[in-house]
Amino acid sequence: MLKIIPLEQFPIIKQNDNLAKIILQVLKKNNLELQENDILIVAQSIISRAEGWIIDLKSIEPSKFAIELAKQGNKDPRHVEVILQEAKNICKYRNGVLVTETKHGFVCANSGVDKSNMPGEEIVSLLPLDPDKSAKKIREYIKSRVKRDIAVIISDTHNRPFRLGAINIAIGCSGINPLKSYVEKKDLFGYTLKSSVTSIADQLCSAAGLVMGEADEGKPVILIRGFQ
Repeated sequence: MLKIIPLEQFPIIKQNDNLAKIILQVLKKNNLELQENDILIVAQSIISRAEGWIIDLKSIEPSKFAIELAKQGNKDPRHVEVILQEAKNICKYRNGVLVTETKHGFVCANSGVDKSNMPGEEIVSLLPLDPDKSAKKIREYIKSRVKRDIAVIISDTHNRPFRLGAINIAIGCSGINPLKSYVEKKDLFGYTLKSSVTSIADQLCSAAGLVMGEADEGKPVILIRGFQ
C-alpha cells in the first residue's frame, strides 16, 4: 500500500543549515524510522534556503530592459532583473508573466524565481544550481546514518501549457530512476507499446503535493512509503 506521510513540526530552514540532519531529527520527532526503499520528497524552497540561493532585492540594480518589462506587467523591476539573470532564453512574456528557459533547461514561469515562503518582503529564492547534486548530498548523509537505501527527490511547483493550475514536479533526484519505460510491453489487448514512458519522479512529487501544500502548511518534506 502506498503511503504519503508529511513530516510535521518542521522548523524554518536557514542558510547553511544541515538539511539532511534536520530531516532525521524531524523523522524522530514524528516517531518515524526510515525503511528500505522509502522516498523523501523535499521542497525546492528549503533546499534554496539551506544552500543560500536567495537574493535580497535591495542589492539588485535593474537594467533598462528589466525596467521596461516591469512597466508592462506592473512588477518590481528588480524582481524582473533577477528573472532575466536566471534565464537562458525568454520564451514568452504575457500578462506580467515571463516564461523562460532556465540555465538548467527547465521551461517555467519567471525562471523559478519565487517570493513565496521566503523570510522578508524583498527576499526571493532561486532554483538550486544543481538539484541532482542537492538530492544526492541529502541521500548520502541519511544513508550513512540509517543504513537504509532510500531515494530523495527535489520538488518544485510548475505550471503547464494550456492548463489551469500548477502541479509539483521533480527538478532533481538521487537513488531512483525518474522514468519508467513501457516500450515493448503489451497492453490489455495485446498491442505492443512503442513510445510509452512515464515520469515516475513527477508523479511522486504531484502525489506529495497533495499534503505538502503551497502556503503556510509547514510540511516541506514528505515521506512516500510502499512505492514499487
